Amino acid sequence: MGGVTNMNSSALKERSVYRRTPEVVCRRVGGESILVPIRQNVGNLDYVYTLSPVAASVWELLDGSRSTDEIVEAICAEYDVDRETAAADVTALIADLSGAALISQVDTE
Repeated sequence: MGGVTNMNSSALKERSVYRRTPEVVCRRVGGESILVPIRQNVGNLDYVYTLSPVAASVWELLDGSRSTDEIVEAICAEYDVDRETAAADVTALIADLSGAALISQVDTE
C-alpha cells in the first residue's frame, strides 16, 4: 500500500457537495428560519430546527450545486468573518444537518 497516496481529508471535505433533502421545508417566522421535517405530507413537530441568520444562508446555499468551499467563500463575502472561522462553522453545521438527515451528500464523480 505504500504506493497509494490518499488525498487530504480536508481537501475532500472542501469539494464535497450537499443538497437539502426534499422531506424538509424551511419557513421564515418573524425573523427566524425554521426547518420542519415533512414525512408523508405531515410536519413532524417533534423535530423542528431553528437556524441563525448565517445558518439560514448556508441552508439556502446547500442546493446540490456548490462545494463546501464555495459555500464558505459565499459566507465570507456576505458576513464579516474570516475564512478559518467560516470554514469551521460551515463544516460543523453541515455535520449537524447531515447527522439529522436534513441534507445528503451529492455524488459528484
